[in-house]
Amino acid sequence: MEVKVPYRVTLNLLPRKYIARRTPNWARLFFVVVLLGFSALYLFSYGIFSLRVQSLKQEVITLELRASRLREEVERLKKVQGEVTKIEQRVRLLESLIVREKDWLRFFTILGKHMPQDLALSELRCSSERVECRGQAATVASIADFIGSLSRYRDFFSSVDFTSLALGRDNLYEFGLTMELKSP
Repeated sequence: MEVKVPYRVTLNLLPRKYIARRTPNWARLFFVVVLLGFSALYLFSYGIFSLRVQSLKQEVITLELRASRLREEVERLKKVQGEVTKIEQRVRLLESLIVREKDWLRFFTILGKHMPQDLALSELRCSSERVECRGQAATVASIADFIGSLSRYRDFFSSVDFTSLALGRDNLYEFGLTMELKSP
């Protein structure tokens, strides 16, 4: 009787020491695994860094556009600053002119407010330091009240003095006053 086996059986009758073993080459296997690991790491890092480079390029483009807009804004602000400087110079010039000039509106307001009813001014000479006036009044008391009222404004007048007083025609007193103005 014969035994039939569905697969092929091979027997090696050599002694064991002459049989070549098929064992894996660990050094070669380790080298291949390390090579594959480094290749995967390289590809992964290349992908990550290429994405990072693309995002940085996009950011550089964005920053360059922003920088160009900011340069334009700086140029516009320099022009505006130049105009503001010119206007400030004009304002300073006007302020210096205004400070040097007397407040004539206030002067005439004070004069009109405190002038008695029976007093009339016939002549008025104004300069930056003094005002000389001539006029007529019915009584000396009206002239004294007028001088007293003007003397109360020490911030505007440094002194208010008579220059002349005489009895004129129609029994009216003709007077002359000198008002020294304070410099601003």
